[in-house]
Amino acid sequence: MSESELGSATESNTEPPKYDAPYWLQELIVAEDELKSFWSAARKVIRRYMDQNDTSVQALASKVDRFNVFWSNVGVLKASLYANPPKPLVKRDFDDYMDDEARVAGVMMERLLNQGFETPESDMNVAFRHTVEDRLVPGMGQLWFRYCPEIEIQEFSSEFGPPIQVEQLVNEVVATDYLYWEDYWFSPARTEAEVRWKARRVWMDREEFTGRFPKCSPSHVTWVKRTPQKQGERVTPKDMGIQKTEIFEIWCKTTKHVYWVSRSYEDKLLDECADPLGIESFFPCPPPLIGTHTTSNLVPRSDYAMTQTQYRRLDVLAMRIGMLEQAIQASGVYDKSNSELSQLLPGDGSNKMIPVDSWALFAEKGGLKGAVDWFPLETIANALDKLRQLFQDAKLELYELTGISDIMRGATAPRETATAQTLKAQYSSVRLQYLQNEVAQFFQNALRIKADIIANNFQPETIIKNSLIEYTPDGELAVPAAELIKSEWNRCYRITVHADQLAIPDYNAERGARIEFISAMGQFVSQVWPMLEQNPSSGIFFLQVLQWGIASFRSAATIEGVFDKAILAITHQIQQPAPPPPPDPALIKAQAEVGAKKQTAMIEAQEAQQELVLRGKEHQQEMAAHAQKTNAEVASIFAKTKATIQSQKAISAAKIAETKRQNRVKMRAKSDG
Repeated sequence: MSESELGSATESNTEPPKYDAPYWLQELIVAEDELKSFWSAARKVIRRYMDQNDTSVQALASKVDRFNVFWSNVGVLKASLYANPPKPLVKRDFDDYMDDEARVAGVMMERLLNQGFETPESDMNVAFRHTVEDRLVPGMGQLWFRYCPEIEIQEFSSEFGPPIQVEQLVNEVVATDYLYWEDYWFSPARTEAEVRWKARRVWMDREEFTGRFPKCSPSHVTWVKRTPQKQGERVTPKDMGIQKTEIFEIWCKTTKHVYWVSRSYEDKLLDECADPLGIESFFPCPPPLIGTHTTSNLVPRSDYAMTQTQYRRLDVLAMRIGMLEQAIQASGVYDKSNSELSQLLPGDGSNKMIPVDSWALFAEKGGLKGAVDWFPLETIANALDKLRQLFQDAKLELYELTGISDIMRGATAPRETATAQTLKAQYSSVRLQYLQNEVAQFFQNALRIKADIIANNFQPETIIKNSLIEYTPDGELAVPAAELIKSEWNRCYRITVHADQLAIPDYNAERGARIEFISAMGQFVSQVWPMLEQNPSSGIFFLQVLQWGIASFRSAATIEGVFDKAILAITHQIQQPAPPPPPDPALIKAQAEVGAKKQTAMIEAQEAQQELVLRGKEHQQEMAAHAQKTNAEVASIFAKTKATIQSQKAISAAKIAETKRQNRVKMRAKSDG
């Protein structure tokens, strides 16, 4: 069976691990064995950086003076890598100038990320600065993020019992903790992608321990005052002041769980919980900022370890130069019988005159010249000049290895042209630029983790309140922008977090970008203005082109909302019809005369109309009187006619009654007969 088949068979028969306390304690032992060589070397580098002499017997006996150019180089690199806090940049993908919600969401997230750099003493600024220093000295720097909600207990009175206590969310922040390089542990791996778990070691006092783990007894863990280190390697304080215990917070990418363990509490875990933050990369820390390493092992080596031969060479040359400088003094010999000659070099004893017995007669030797013979200082001076030249050559070799150019250190030849200086700076800073890119990538990853914590855990109200977006012209888009931040898909595909402004030249780049933007806008407006005068309706197109161009400038991100409103106002103004041209004065005079004539005719027409109205009223009155008279005559005739008809009806009725009576008489007569 081959080795690979044997390994696969063995792996298939292995039971899945139980992620309990014994499992994690064993993982910590394996990680410590892998990291302890790096820790030991890092302590020596720190002592070298602090110019602390080696405590070994050989070093104490030799008392070698060292030239601490390592401290100087680290200072130059720190200024080049972290001269200014990083400026978070949250922008829209593809610079879509019509996506106002994403633009406002980017401004809100950028403001929330900037709150970590408000002052030089802010936690994020301090953590980044310490991380860069750890990268340059021991060789590895790291930081850690924590979500910290601020909760207050509110009491409400109740009619049916005791007061009710309710937890109320007051504020939400993301704390940034600097992680000491010896407190950052991870599973042995070849590359960052193979890391299964990451942990940080935290030293807690009794109050912190009982507050964080109330179910665990403090008597079950070990309390110490100092960190044990080998003799001659100690770089931390001897005494912590108070007793603390060692706690490991382990984030396991395999199980998506967080575990808390103590090496002195072997029975069980101190605590365990599922993924509490929902970060895309799971770990609450970015890949560490580490020194030289390969794809064979992720454990780094410091920059000093890679160039320690050159540093030691400088130490040796500095020691020899110092010894020769001490030897350069006025020394000589004189005839012992002439003791007065010892007073030729008075002073504090640094200059010496040594008496010699059996000296020839002073006069026979040519007086003072024949009586005194001086030490050959020319030979020492020549040797000193050679050593100093070698020392300068060794420094140049070291600067070539470390990537530090003479331009960065402020040194240059007085007759060198500006072009030569520029070329030297460009080609000598290639390696430094690579290191700057590593630092920028580390900060960018850190800012993206913080952005994920804000988006996944902050309430929309907190995002709006802490970003102060309501006090800007984009306040009306605050709610949809906060919803965009809370939406994972929109956040991933519509806005992107970057890190900008890490070194001093970035200020000039920012200023240059703004000047370039203003100049480009001025040129654009001057070129299209004649076309706008001829065809004002084309202004909408040119404004949209200008808006498309402004979206790519980082300096214009905050004013783009004002620019959008200005575009809408100008567009509305362009769409309005143009006012008529001013009339001719002669035409105005003619129109005035015509108007006067019209007014006179109108007055005459009104007077004629009034006269007609009066005549009509008189005629109406006459007609009304005539109608009344006619109505009276008709009424009189109608009354007479009615009386005549009534009298005729009465006569007819009398005749009819008489006829009926006569008929009845006749009928009676007939009946009687």
